[in-house]
Amino acid sequence: TRVIAEGLDAWGLRPGGAAIPHESDLYRRYTVCGTGHMLGLDCHDCAAARSETYLGGVLEEGHVLTVEPGLYFQPDDLTIPEELRGIGVRIEDDFVITADGALCLSSGLPRDADAVEAWMAASR
Repeated sequence: TRVIAEGLDAWGLRPGGAAIPHESDLYRRYTVCGTGHMLGLDCHDCAAARSETYLGGVLEEGHVLTVEPGLYFQPDDLTIPEELRGIGVRIEDDFVITADGALCLSSGLPRDADAVEAWMAASR
């Protein structure tokens, strides 16, 4: 969330700007969900987990999770430039926790906009 807040600051889009600490939730107007979740037999394997275990728990070997921050600029939000209204982007990485640390399962996928668009076009 710090990275999202800093990016919004750089674009001049975070409500309150630099005067508001990054820990503030004001950036959430552009993030409609969390930054990740556990994966398992059920895609979102977190519903039955207690908050202190899920949100404050320790990652253990064998855990699989997503890291998927997203920004969504609503089409009717007059606080952002018109050219950004109605745009959303979410980048997801999936990780498995191993004895040696976190292994990114999606590291081979394209990252920048041009590479993503080329990859998508090739799959059609």
